[in-house]
Amino acid sequence: MRGAYVQWSAAAIGRRVDDKPLIFLDRDGVLNLGRQGYVNTPDELDLLPGAAEGVGALRRAGYLICVVTNQSAISRGKWDHHRLTEIHTTLVNALKSIDSDAEIDLLITCPHKYEDRCRCRKPMPGMLLLGRNLLNQKSPRIVEHISELHEIPDFDVDWWGEKPQRMHPLDAMVGDRRSDMGAGWSQGLRLFLVNPYRGLTDAVERILDESATAVRFQPRWCGTGRAGRVLDST
Repeated sequence: MRGAYVQWSAAAIGRRVDDKPLIFLDRDGVLNLGRQGYVNTPDELDLLPGAAEGVGALRRAGYLICVVTNQSAISRGKWDHHRLTEIHTTLVNALKSIDSDAEIDLLITCPHKYEDRCRCRKPMPGMLLLGRNLLNQKSPRIVEHISELHEIPDFDVDWWGEKPQRMHPLDAMVGDRRSDMGAGWSQGLRLFLVNPYRGLTDAVERILDESATAVRFQPRWCGTGRAGRVLDST
């Protein structure tokens, strides 16, 4: 299995990155409550309080929104991409049922385990690069309620170098793990680390405040594996 699964939302029709800010959101611990042993069915998906309102506020501020999530349950054989689509469709509908502006443009999922040494599992930035590329397309092929495998673009990351420059000054990454911060750091993004029991509501005001200070992060501050990877055991 190569690449990451991509699920479009109809919200992405007619919306390109161009000069808009792009925000990447982790899923578990940011939009919904994470579970030990994965969110395995749509019924196990519990939105965090304020998540829908937070997504709606970001959309109203002009952000494009891309969810990027590691879900190794797929490569472990616990369930497949069809179940993933069901879970993400439930997530999208649940957000919109609370705030009609709470639209997700794109959901991207890495199905691999850490041991697979893929290019998409965070802290690797493959999903972020893929999301930006897809949202930059003039006429993307948008099919709702289907998760399709996409190749990950080539990239190099110097984990020991300086933080790169971001494409837009407001581009950001929100997550509850160091691996999320690592992926965002590698693309020069503003970084917002949240409490996994509060999620996005922890960061919305800071994201919308252009003068707010984001998390200061260096990959070398935490454990790294082979090739300088920031370790994440999930």
